[in-house]
Amino acid sequence: MPKLQSLLSFKDHPQNIRKRLLRDIIIVVVITFTCLLALSIYQARTVREKVSKTIISDASALVKKRFIRFVDPIENYLAVISEWAKNGTIIQRNDQELTKLLIPLLSPYTHITGLLIAHNNGGEFFLQRYDGGWRSRRLYPGDGRRIAIWHSWNRNGQPFNTWQKKTDYQSANRPWYKEALNNKPGKISWTEPYTFFTTQEIGVTAATHWQEEDDPDSRHIIAIDLLENDLLEFLNNLLAGKDGHIIVIEKDGSIITYNQMKPGKVDQRPAPLQAALKIWQSHKGKEVSALKFISSGQVWWAGFSKLGQGEPSSWVGIIIPQSKITENVVQKWRQTGMIGLGVLILAIFLAFRLVKKYSYQLKDLPTQHIGSNNFTNELMALINAGESTTLEFKSTLRTNLKTGKKGMEIEIAWLKTITAFMNSDGGILLVGVEDDGNILGIQVDHFENEDKLRLYCKSLINNHIGPEFIRFITLKIKLVKEKQIVVVECERVRKPVFLSIGKNEEFFVRSGPSSMKITMSQMVKYLEERR
Repeated sequence: MPKLQSLLSFKDHPQNIRKRLLRDIIIVVVITFTCLLALSIYQARTVREKVSKTIISDASALVKKRFIRFVDPIENYLAVISEWAKNGTIIQRNDQELTKLLIPLLSPYTHITGLLIAHNNGGEFFLQRYDGGWRSRRLYPGDGRRIAIWHSWNRNGQPFNTWQKKTDYQSANRPWYKEALNNKPGKISWTEPYTFFTTQEIGVTAATHWQEEDDPDSRHIIAIDLLENDLLEFLNNLLAGKDGHIIVIEKDGSIITYNQMKPGKVDQRPAPLQAALKIWQSHKGKEVSALKFISSGQVWWAGFSKLGQGEPSSWVGIIIPQSKITENVVQKWRQTGMIGLGVLILAIFLAFRLVKKYSYQLKDLPTQHIGSNNFTNELMALINAGESTTLEFKSTLRTNLKTGKKGMEIEIAWLKTITAFMNSDGGILLVGVEDDGNILGIQVDHFENEDKLRLYCKSLINNHIGPEFIRFITLKIKLVKEKQIVVVECERVRKPVFLSIGKNEEFFVRSGPSSMKITMSQMVKYLEERR
């Protein structure tokens, strides 16, 4: 019913051509901008994914490269010293010979704080960086409380102090000893952070072991200590800021250390770090350049790389929030968005200026409506200008002034005008105005009220022109000089509009100040030229 009712109702508020032109220009600009914006957002999301993958992959490779430089000397020293030990180069030497051999080797790498050479019979040699120099501790085989022999050494490996001290220390109880023996011979393992026995400082230890060929039960363990503070300082320097994480882990997923770990405090691993570890372990601990996941309501990226060749002893992972990775990209997108918004505002402003600039030319376009704000003045200006291609006067809607009676010829006359306007360039029909411009009014038509008048006009248009064309017609009833007139405003219609008179359909167009009937062949040619 609402749709049918709209077909049977006149338009209440027609728009003039300037407003429609401005509206259409703005719509085109906004639609174009919206399409470009939607395309940009789609491409931006795709680009963000690619950028994130590339950056996390590159960052992971860079962190791996730098970390390898940090840990390679340690693992290389372990491998070299292990070979010396197997060949008897170390095992058979006394403390002074060992220090002269090891101090020059370890001194350049300042992160190494200590080296241990132990045997599963309880014997051990421990060399420690101390107070700008070195000191060593020797424990001979045995269990329980023993005597530890200490020496202080200068940089040249010369002793300058010796003392003895009883101790309950046992190598077999230390984390590095257990880690090494639980691993395959020759493989290097790293401990999680723990408290060193001698200095009570927190650190990590890399260790390996081997078996003597002639005595499988005889095992030697070599270990190198690193202070956790040194390792954390190095990790924090690799990744600026506090938004991301760098983690060093064993193959089984146990954490050696990570950059935001608090020395000496209970380890409270951040949620993104735990989530990344679970995802990595679900990939069976394989090398992955870029993993995307969500943690704490935020998108994160992670990359895991093995340290060393072959079967690695440890891995390094980098975990960064996507917002941090694409921070610069997002900033550029915002800048682009602001520029785009500025362009849209400028385009709308230029549309206003363009319509205003050519408004004097738009005045020459066919007049299709009279403004409500200054209706009387505009109406009088039209009447004074006289009838034209887009303006016609009719004295009445249904009454023949000569006979004083209702006549169908009067009705058909103004319906012809409406049809001709719609088939041409639109126009205005003023009913109640004589040909010379004299305002007569429509009192002679004797309508009971305005509703009856409107219903009468709608009925005629529906019957003779068609209800589908009602939407192109605006009917106004106005009081001018105390006389009631009818203003019928007609828009141009693109498809042909016929006037039904009896069983015939006729086609009318405007020709100067009158409506002209044309033949079917003329109509076809006219419509082709009008497209």
